[in-house]
Amino acid sequence: MTSPSAVPPTAHQMADFYDALGPLLRMSWSDNFHLGYWEGPGDGSSPQEATDRFTDLLVSRLGVGAGDVVLDAGCGIGSPALRLASLTGARVVGITISRQQVEQARELAREAGMAERVEFRYADAMDTPFEAESFDAVLAFESIVHMERPTALREMARVLKPGGRLVLTDVFQPQPQEEEATDAGPFDPAFATIREEDSPDMTSFVRLDDWPGLVSDAGLVLDELTDVTRNVEQTFARMLDGFLDHRREFESRYGVRLEQVLDSAKLSAQPNPASVGCLVMAATKP
Repeated sequence: MTSPSAVPPTAHQMADFYDALGPLLRMSWSDNFHLGYWEGPGDGSSPQEATDRFTDLLVSRLGVGAGDVVLDAGCGIGSPALRLASLTGARVVGITISRQQVEQARELAREAGMAERVEFRYADAMDTPFEAESFDAVLAFESIVHMERPTALREMARVLKPGGRLVLTDVFQPQPQEEEATDAGPFDPAFATIREEDSPDMTSFVRLDDWPGLVSDAGLVLDELTDVTRNVEQTFARMLDGFLDHRREFESRYGVRLEQVLDSAKLSAQPNPASVGCLVMAATKP
């Protein structure tokens, strides 16, 4: 088994990353700060439809309902958490290391009339303030890539009740090719190509077959490990198109050039062929 992670980015680095990118994503992508899920090459779904579809896919695997409490570990500005609560009737606690995202998420909850059922807090998913066995389920939607995976998984397992479910997405290294790691470019919005030493906002990749060991080491039982790379691979091209389509509006509204935002967020505006995969993992605490 390869080393599961490198030194994770600091909370300050991750907050800066999403605070810089957030306004651009909201304008040109959606309030869901994650990959889209398309049924196939001919699927013409919008980014909002595709990202909501990915949210629904994960929500269906949580197996929660009214009376349950779910932790959204790395909640962004709260759109998936609000959708989760609306679809299932569960109460949701979302945590993020960006204070700006906490305020934005709380505002969205107030606007949706869901502030009583969906709470957002500033907290680190690798070291949460919650008591053991506090949650019926945990969702980590495209957030564990920014964490030291074994530490994060142990903490998620700790706060889960016995019988509770953990559902997450992660990016993974399809095959250990040294040339890809050497020649890859900087971080792209859809994780198209990543050179780890150039991006303080990412921890390292693992392989798909590393995940059973990671799950077992955290004291969880693996229920599902699904490669969804083909379903999400349209994300980068569509996200880049959105950035360019909204460029003038964004620059006029915020008084900053698109390239400055991409540079500050360690993003590249150059399309690259996909060199990583995406997985969905579900596990249960015995």
